[in-house]
Amino acid sequence: MKKLTIIILGILFLGSVILLWIYKPDTSKEEINHPKKAIDVQKNNNFVKYNLKEEGSFFSIVNNKDVLYTLIGIGEMPAKDVFSIDKSSRLKNSIYTTKRGENGQIISLGGNEKYLVWLDQNIDYLCTMIVYDIAQKKILATIEGSEKKYFDSFLLNEDTVYWIESDVTKQQTETGTGEDKDTMIVGNYTGKIQSYHIGSGKQQTIDTIQTVNYPNDELTVSKDKLWYIDNRAFSENALIKNYDFDTNRIAAYNLKEQFLGHLKPIDNDRVAFFKYTIHAAPIGMYLYNTNSREITVINAQENDNRASYDRAGRIISSHISYDIDEEGKVKFSDTLQREFNDNFYFSSVGPISSLSITTSSKGTTDFNSIVEFNPDALKWTDKLLP
Repeated sequence: MKKLTIIILGILFLGSVILLWIYKPDTSKEEINHPKKAIDVQKNNNFVKYNLKEEGSFFSIVNNKDVLYTLIGIGEMPAKDVFSIDKSSRLKNSIYTTKRGENGQIISLGGNEKYLVWLDQNIDYLCTMIVYDIAQKKILATIEGSEKKYFDSFLLNEDTVYWIESDVTKQQTETGTGEDKDTMIVGNYTGKIQSYHIGSGKQQTIDTIQTVNYPNDELTVSKDKLWYIDNRAFSENALIKNYDFDTNRIAAYNLKEQFLGHLKPIDNDRVAFFKYTIHAAPIGMYLYNTNSREITVINAQENDNRASYDRAGRIISSHISYDIDEEGKVKFSDTLQREFNDNFYFSSVGPISSLSITTSSKGTTDFNSIVEFNPDALKWTDKLLP
């Protein structure tokens, strides 16, 4: 009898195991039916905050109305994908993966509500520019870089992409001497400012300039003009130039300064800039009026030459926010800087269209949060803040 009981219990146990195996939860199907959300969302009166739930840092953000487009770096690993994150469902999807193999990486992403543009770079630092239609969800154009047609940055303005293209096989023969040579090298080879119109597919050369190593290889934009620096020869003054989108005319302005950089257009007639010597980092932000040819001081102590601009009078540095009206009057705010303890930056290509920043959550060094800050929450004063 005891033996029979043991046999029955064994059969029952075996049966329960089989049933559990047959009816066990299919986690793979569950993940398909209920995919993991990539972000969680926090809201208050001043901002909306999107926090990345997995490890990684956001950079090169395009913050559209319903979707975030971003690159994500993990530790020392570069970005391999261009991601979209739906703000409503909070789901993340890759819309593109590098085509440059194991050592390929996406180094920059920019865009608007209609188009995205990104750079896919190979191990030799050569880039392919990708133009992507958001509504059609397809690539419209690819522009290949090479050593003779080298580029590593771009600017998207509405439906046109702009970039500086140069031949890096040519030698830089005109440089500073002694200490100068150690601090700045000015190339005497030319660079071409190129444009690509997305609708027509037409590419053209806008201007030929003397190129310089960082920081004067950047393009900036106001509502109707493209702004840039032409450094000329080492012994000559730098020129501020703008290209009018409507008339196709180029204007040049000589401020009698050898080194200028980090342009931040306020409107079609005024541009903020930094001036410096080759022996010191840029310090002091100034405003140039192309009509009156006057230079005024915005903040003689400002040293954040990476400050962002919205081409409508506002410049946001890591220290202070500036609002410059049509008459040149400047207001100041540190609301944003105090809120995030200077632990933020604008990770976008070209002018900012909103106060969308990246910042770190407590306990991590990753810039794993995107913040949409309410511009109405900024508190302004007429006095320069200490």
